[in-house]
Amino acid sequence: MTKVKKVTAEASVARLSRGRTRNDASFPAPPPYTGLPPGYAALLGEIKQRIGTERLKAVMAANSAMVLLYWDIGNTILERQQQEGWGAKVIDRLSADLRQAFPDMTGLSPRNLKYMRSFAAAWPDEAIVQEVLAQIPWYHHIALMEKCEGPEKRLWYVQQSAAHGWSHNILTLQIKSRLYERQGKAVTNFSATLPPAESDMAAQIWRRFTSTSR
Repeated sequence: MTKVKKVTAEASVARLSRGRTRNDASFPAPPPYTGLPPGYAALLGEIKQRIGTERLKAVMAANSAMVLLYWDIGNTILERQQQEGWGAKVIDRLSADLRQAFPDMTGLSPRNLKYMRSFAAAWPDEAIVQEVLAQIPWYHHIALMEKCEGPEKRLWYVQQSAAHGWSHNILTLQIKSRLYERQGKAVTNFSATLPPAESDMAAQIWRRFTSTSR
């Protein structure tokens, strides 16, 4: 047994001397930068940019899908309440059953289901949700529902959040500072674009969809 442990330890040291190590693989230590081709730095920068862009596209697509899902859930609840008179007890029961069915999924609390219903009531046009509103995180929309009155003002803050990559906290501060009233800018035609890659919003969305604890 001692001999086996010694061999294993020696093998680990050997792997470490070659570079990074995992339980199932080892990687050779990279060569020094000296002696690499002159165009290496440009190639590295190009690949890093492409990886960053595609990675951001992936999490933004996941974010858009989640916002659309929340709108659809809220719209379904709203329709049933209007047609069949569903009350708060049904939402509480629905929340419990959904959390049991999807124990690793957050966002299914009774409170959040009510936010989904309010979101659908505030934005009955699914096209606007898909083309504009799905470009920012869900918790931004909660802040807008709680702190902003009227669709025009909310749309303006959606545009600014997406364009500048505002985090939830920055958005809240901008609303409190009455930025919309101070700048007085009307809502313009919105084209869906990625937020700045290094922005707080991009970082928040990335953590949201890659964290194992979400």
